[in-house]
Amino acid sequence: MKEDRTVQEQWLRICEYLKAKSSFVYEQWFTKVTPLGVENGVLMLGVPDDFFGHWMRDNYGDLLNEAMTSVCGETLPFEFEAGHLPVCQEEVPETVSATDEVPEASVSEPEPEAVLCAEGCRASHTFEKFVVGEGNRYAYAVATRAAVDPGALNPIYIYGGPGLGKTHLIQAVANDVIRRNPKASVRYTTCEGFLNAYVDALRNKTHAEFRDHFRTVDFLLIDDVHTLSGKPALQEEFFNTFNALHNLGKQIILTSDKAPAEIPGLEDRLVSRFVSGITTQITQPQFETRLAILRQEQESMRMKLDESILEFIAQRITSNIRPLKSALLHLEIYASAMNAKITIETVETLLADILSKEAESRSITIESIQKAVAEHFELRVNDLTGPKRPKQIAEARLLAMYLSRKLTNHSHKEIGTAFGGRNHATVVHAVKVMEDACMKDEEIRNSVAAIRRRLQIEDVPGI
Repeated sequence: MKEDRTVQEQWLRICEYLKAKSSFVYEQWFTKVTPLGVENGVLMLGVPDDFFGHWMRDNYGDLLNEAMTSVCGETLPFEFEAGHLPVCQEEVPETVSATDEVPEASVSEPEPEAVLCAEGCRASHTFEKFVVGEGNRYAYAVATRAAVDPGALNPIYIYGGPGLGKTHLIQAVANDVIRRNPKASVRYTTCEGFLNAYVDALRNKTHAEFRDHFRTVDFLLIDDVHTLSGKPALQEEFFNTFNALHNLGKQIILTSDKAPAEIPGLEDRLVSRFVSGITTQITQPQFETRLAILRQEQESMRMKLDESILEFIAQRITSNIRPLKSALLHLEIYASAMNAKITIETVETLLADILSKEAESRSITIESIQKAVAEHFELRVNDLTGPKRPKQIAEARLLAMYLSRKLTNHSHKEIGTAFGGRNHATVVHAVKVMEDACMKDEEIRNSVAAIRRRLQIEDVPGI
């Protein structure tokens, strides 16, 4: 296993050995390991998180060395790299409850049929497995339209924070096209992959081949185009590639963690190209979406948790999809290894680090309150901080000040400053007025509840 090009082949043989040795251990653990390559004589293996990697090394490191010796005639030092979620199996086997006893061995099942997928894409990234919710519904509609009517919406630019499903959605387009037409010319890559190919072309003087690779396709799908930031030569090549395909009516879909105008160092001509078609944002999943993701994920992971536990996780983990999946993986490992019932107390103990990080990321600020209030009343933040005094704006401003006092540790003076330099007395008045209104006015109470949901606050005593 001395060259990267042999790693995948050798890993398949190692997996065959491990499966023959113990099908249960293989299915529970090694199916979640991804071979990444050999770096400086070290076999790099991708795992979902650090906890999983430590467990593998402590409990199955000797078995892995035994398998390497048997298959390869040698052992290599190996390292586990966190952050690589396993590819979901296409078949859905019979569900096993996390509270049931773990069997000593699993019954051998027939291998699933091979599923067509685009080069570089996960077979599990399909439209069917993409959980649609309020924060991604429009992006989903645009993507599905592009797959069946290429060029009608062009280009498509999908942006949003990490772990919100952008890669799943763009790869679902590629996979859907290939499964309906295996001869379709679809090119998916990350922007880093585009950069590496460009550098190789410069180094090897194969510029013509590089351009042919990216410009003679029906679909070009590029992930993480914010990587173009501050790279003028790469931007020039990307601009020309974009124009060549766009002029031919070929479908272009791009993803990024930022809106085009927010990417530092991105040339204006690229910004204008990126926003010339459909630009859509994917936002954090709402509670119902998070719960649906957990239900789907536990099904694919062969486990069954009580609904109350899924709801608890969905309430506490709100940032993005990755920690939701990581949380379930922790619980699956515990259930299978310890043969113990999963309870809320178990979840709080096992997921303490994840829940702590989530709580920190959810810290409420005056700015986040202003944004939530403005969105609820369909106003701009500037309306709340400016001098305007129409009734709707004035009421929204009072409510925002009230919530800022209740949900943050800022003083009346600091809150007043954040609302356009208003004084201490104005904020005191706002708090008094809204406290009375919350007691008497159902509409105000409903507004407070809706804004709390926007802020993802499940229960705030005293409000």
